[in-house]
Amino acid sequence: MRPLLLTLTAGLPLMAQELPPTYVCGRTPTPPVIDGKGEEAAWQTARELTPFRDIEGAAIPHHCRVKMLWDDTCLYILADMDEEHLWASRTEHDSIIYHDPDFEVFIDPDGDGLNYIELEINALNTTWDLFVTRPYHFNDPHILHDWEIKGLKHAVHLRGTLNTPGDTDAGWSVELAIPWSSITSHAHLPRTSKAPESGSCMRMNFSRVNWQVSPTAGGYTKLPCPESNHVWAPTGKINIHLPEHWGRVIFSPNPASEWEAAAPDLSHGAKLRLYETLHAQLEYRSKHGKFDTEAKLPSSVNGVFPTKDFFVLTTTCEKTGTCMRLDSEGLFSAIPAGQKQPELYLWVHGASERTPIEWLQRFTCYAEAGIDTVIIDGSIERITQLTRLAKMAGLRVFAWFWTLNRPGDTTALQHPDWYAVNALGKSCHAPQDRPFVEYYQFLCPSNKEVQQYMQEQVRQLAAIPGLDGIQLDYMRLPDVELPRGLWAAYGLNMSQVILAFDYCYCDKCKSAYEQQNNRNWKQFRTATVAQLFNALAAEVRRHGLTAACAVFPSPSMAARMVHQDWSQFHADLVLPMAYHSFYNETASWAADITRRAIQETNGRLPVAPGVHLPDMQPELLPQHLETLRAAGVQGIGLFSDDELTAEHLQQLRAWHHAQRMSRCPVDNAPSAK
Repeated sequence: MRPLLLTLTAGLPLMAQELPPTYVCGRTPTPPVIDGKGEEAAWQTARELTPFRDIEGAAIPHHCRVKMLWDDTCLYILADMDEEHLWASRTEHDSIIYHDPDFEVFIDPDGDGLNYIELEINALNTTWDLFVTRPYHFNDPHILHDWEIKGLKHAVHLRGTLNTPGDTDAGWSVELAIPWSSITSHAHLPRTSKAPESGSCMRMNFSRVNWQVSPTAGGYTKLPCPESNHVWAPTGKINIHLPEHWGRVIFSPNPASEWEAAAPDLSHGAKLRLYETLHAQLEYRSKHGKFDTEAKLPSSVNGVFPTKDFFVLTTTCEKTGTCMRLDSEGLFSAIPAGQKQPELYLWVHGASERTPIEWLQRFTCYAEAGIDTVIIDGSIERITQLTRLAKMAGLRVFAWFWTLNRPGDTTALQHPDWYAVNALGKSCHAPQDRPFVEYYQFLCPSNKEVQQYMQEQVRQLAAIPGLDGIQLDYMRLPDVELPRGLWAAYGLNMSQVILAFDYCYCDKCKSAYEQQNNRNWKQFRTATVAQLFNALAAEVRRHGLTAACAVFPSPSMAARMVHQDWSQFHADLVLPMAYHSFYNETASWAADITRRAIQETNGRLPVAPGVHLPDMQPELLPQHLETLRAAGVQGIGLFSDDELTAEHLQQLRAWHHAQRMSRCPVDNAPSAK
């Protein structure tokens, strides 16, 4: 199986493997000074875009760090690029800037793939701004080269010397202020200063074009090889003018200093299917002079050819119910449905004795039942193998990473000082002193060596080919209060704090706490857990992956029970373990506590509550999923594949099928304009 798997996985197109990235742009109370340096406080708190990659999707060794801010007047962009040879030659405005190394901005205000802005700038601070009515592959794109971004502010800061081949430079940065009057108003509309509505989004992309050069006595000489194209949202081809692949930017009403997760656009995969079909038809027309009216369309796409020179494509997104229309002129429109279908996540322990063919069959069954993402546990070798198979079945994959609880970790066990200590001075390192169960081997979150070790573990997981995210588990301390349903099993009454189960009292934590007088002892410990998660999540995102976390049912409960206030977490997705039986509650409690959790986080974090399958009779599963969906969740987690019975799977498949049938049919998609 291995050669076959490698071949099939390597052949997957970019669009089949991932959705374009999403970025949440926070507001700034005061506009930054446009000097190219980005030293203002607002820039320090703004989040970075996910890492740039080669335009076809490959990882790159060079770094380009981009941040954005907005206010009622402008969109602000800061880009910082490493470069050992700083050079530029173009000094005339609106000359072809990309013949030099440059930084480029593309903005499609309404996301329809038409009428978008392109801005290029080089290290001499020379700009080229133009308006593109539609992409070049239509053969008549109508590029407005004389169009200007009125009021544009731009500056460049060099970390080195320009056009001096005798030294090694560090890089350069670009700072831009683009007035909304040139973004939200098209060329044929009156320009206004109206900013976008809070919560609205635009399609954007960023590109760094660079050339390989050789230092010479008189300057730099370009080597006989093509330029590199490093972008935020890869298009899968050496062509940046494919707006359907550009990233999505959401304009948050909150300050940039407040974390807000960037939930993906679940309908975009269906949209890409329309554009794949459009591009195939455009290529056919370029060769044969007409469209292929006999072409076989994807099963989810309907096509109507009123004439040989015009067609209309329609589809419906299974996940969101959005009805979409795209015609041969590139005009796109969509009608969103009312309530979205939540993403389904499945934790996978799985029997190690299964063969690759058995795993592939199993993953295929999961996908057919509506499961979107599997969260795979085990060694790097095991996760790598199963990721290939899950991808072949059309599933997304998260690595399941146990963080502070490290049972049997031979490296950690060599460092007794890494382990959490309770109020009685007992350490999780010693087998006889571990709380509740033998595998509770918790590390201390404030230990610097532990933090470095965790970072290295994340980097190793992030290197797994095809991975979509990493789900951090046990991002907490041991249970100072067990779920009430488990008290009897351990013969405990935990209504009051029991010192033997209260961690971490190690010397490092006590010393660090004494230096911080602005919070109490419990707040200090929840803060150390949150700080570690945020550092690890940032590392996950540096690899272009989703940073998810399994958490207790609500931030307030988690803070009280396990020192885990996940309202402080900078997570892209949280999976609260809303297991009602653990708390002696009925199934309806899961939706109630989920609503409370969403309120406690002000809706800033996508929430996917977990369902403990052993506590859920299969025939009751569809209604439970509906109840959770009504609570406003982004997804639902199922724990776990070991407990996913054939009866559960049958009910899940029936529920998924019912959701598909309830979506608006493609026949009702918008008619041609």
